[in-house]
Amino acid sequence: MPKILFISYSHDSEQHKSWVKKFTDDLVALGDFEILLDQNLPKGFPLTRFMEQGLVNADKVLVIGTPQYKQKSEAGKGVAFEGSIISTELMQDIDTCKYYPILRSGTFETSFPVSLQARGGDDLSDDSKYDEMIRIVADSITNEKPIPAALLKSNTQVDLNREAVAKVYLSQNILFETFWGRPNGNINGIAIGVQITNINKEVRYFNQPTFTVSVPIEGKSDTFLMLNSVVPVHFPVKLEFGQQVSVSYKLVPGNIEMFARMVDNDPDASIKAIVTTSLGERIESEDYKLSQIVKNREFVR
Repeated sequence: MPKILFISYSHDSEQHKSWVKKFTDDLVALGDFEILLDQNLPKGFPLTRFMEQGLVNADKVLVIGTPQYKQKSEAGKGVAFEGSIISTELMQDIDTCKYYPILRSGTFETSFPVSLQARGGDDLSDDSKYDEMIRIVADSITNEKPIPAALLKSNTQVDLNREAVAKVYLSQNILFETFWGRPNGNINGIAIGVQITNINKEVRYFNQPTFTVSVPIEGKSDTFLMLNSVVPVHFPVKLEFGQQVSVSYKLVPGNIEMFARMVDNDPDASIKAIVTTSLGERIESEDYKLSQIVKNREFVR
């Protein structure tokens, strides 16, 4: 059975798109691979579905790094949607080898998000070494090495809920309309706010918060990601000791309808925020009753 490879890249230029297409075609010639590439999609196919399902179903995600890829992923453009899914999976499984950085230009620091910079990858920025390097890539995927058992064993001993790392506070925020920068008294909506404070005496990189609810959303799924931030924060965010960052996600009717259904099933249903660090540490907020949010549904628009 072929290995499914999802290709994550940014549309820097027509030349770059052509290079990515050639790269994937050459991989297929070297191994038993099925390629998921947006350039191969039929016209009219929904790109969000392609990204969501492709990233989940892929055996390997090849991330083609360039300075523009990093800039766009941090600026909320195009690849940012893919980046949010990738970051969520990395939060949930820090040991995963699913994401394979392929450097096309720049450096690993300037061309990949922080969550991918320290992961083993290959440098294909030198075209004179292309034939040699693409064979290395194909062989690395076909004959993937297992993670040493000693590393997996040591990771299971790490306490991922260390209170000494950070404090995460979850709240409900009322959003007011403004006139010339000043609130005019009219409510414009409500939001879920997350405040992260680094209480460790070392620098930490904190990933985008995910949310979990006490009542499953669908089937056994109880975790989700919010993207509708009021003031964008570029995650992962670096916090020194004592520094904090706050992010608010404006609720839309679909959110409040989902929460209302949960409260109907369980009046004590609750939500909490989960934040992880680039080191795999996991910090949770206190539970917040969904009924406290649902009661303000009239302000959601």
